[in-house]
Amino acid sequence: MESKSIQYRGELDLNGMIIPCYVLEDGTRVLSGRGMQEALRMVDESGQKSSGHRMAVFLGRKNINPFISKYLEVGTLDPIVCYDGNKKINGYRAEALADICEVFLEARKTIELSPRQTIIAEQCEILMRAFARVGITALVDEATGYQHDREKDELQKILKAYISEELLPWQKRFPDEFYKQLFRLNGWD
Repeated sequence: MESKSIQYRGELDLNGMIIPCYVLEDGTRVLSGRGMQEALRMVDESGQKSSGHRMAVFLGRKNINPFISKYLEVGTLDPIVCYDGNKKINGYRAEALADICEVFLEARKTIELSPRQTIIAEQCEILMRAFARVGITALVDEATGYQHDREKDELQKILKAYISEELLPWQKRFPDEFYKQLFRLNGWD
């Protein structure tokens, strides 16, 4: 695992889920592994956003294996180590996020997923739809030359708007206190 130098750094804002992103000296686009995990809603069984190793756990499930070999090329999930100053970054090729989404979406069509895998698949659908809309906008901008005139973060704003629209049905309907009392009355943790 060779480490590479970061030439550019930024953040993708996916409706409040921030994924640090980088462009390396060789042009490789990299997303933070931990950021990808959070965007995919990959949390441990207690709901914690623990270390950056949850992706390996969820992609290592036996029921997902047939889809991994179909949608992920060998090496796609090999971590890329890069440095932002002295800070070590463990990331993945940016395209890997869409590839992982393909895995979960195909699996959802074919097999019964666990409740946690279902949450991930739903998040994958939201991300893929948003990526498609932003992608067509970027292609038109590039074809017309508009990418040189648009605001620096215009595509980011478009992405955020589409993800926000997709997440509207999932917005919290009641205050936290309601849920606390509901859990207390039912004796739930």
